[in-house]
Amino acid sequence: MAGPIRLGIFGGTFDPPHVGHLIVADDAAAALGLDRVLFVPTGEHPLKGSRVRTAAEVRLEMVRAATADHELFEVDGRELRRSGPSYTIETIEELAGENPGVELFLLIGSDILGEFDRWHRVDAIAKRARIAVLTRAEAEFSAPVAVKVELLRVEVTSIEISSSEVRERVASGRPYRYLVPESVYGIIQEHELYGKAKLKSARR
Repeated sequence: MAGPIRLGIFGGTFDPPHVGHLIVADDAAAALGLDRVLFVPTGEHPLKGSRVRTAAEVRLEMVRAATADHELFEVDGRELRRSGPSYTIETIEELAGENPGVELFLLIGSDILGEFDRWHRVDAIAKRARIAVLTRAEAEFSAPVAVKVELLRVEVTSIEISSSEVRERVASGRPYRYLVPESVYGIIQEHELYGKAKLKSARR
């Protein structure tokens, strides 16, 4: 008899999604035996406010394009449709209600553990989902002292890429083409995102 569906929840602003996002999500799916990985673009980030620069519909388009050719990856835009701050616990509770018996895994990077105690209803998150921390093999991490929840360590490929670096490269006209999937590169070019998208980086 098959066990419960194992669903990974991978949230972020994805402005833009880059190859590092895809690689670590793929690593996590393999390490945890996930049946699906749900990419959930954040609407209004509770800790960053409304500083996300790219329109929600464009970020959603980029994430869908980036994940389209992976059989385990899906995209959920529910947080983009919410008004006000977008809380992870609300998404988790909704997914649990929509998928009875599902085993949820919240995938987070070790770089955000330092602010994890500031998340809304952390204890409730831990009761509904297992918290999987994506980290490099040689890295050490620890949750803030105030956070008393179990953390799963998931070793993933070390990828030194960030969305902010991609944006900075585009804005300054530096090469960035191979830091993002080809489909995302095309969307950045089409919408002229982040500044000088059609300058040096457009050359073949």
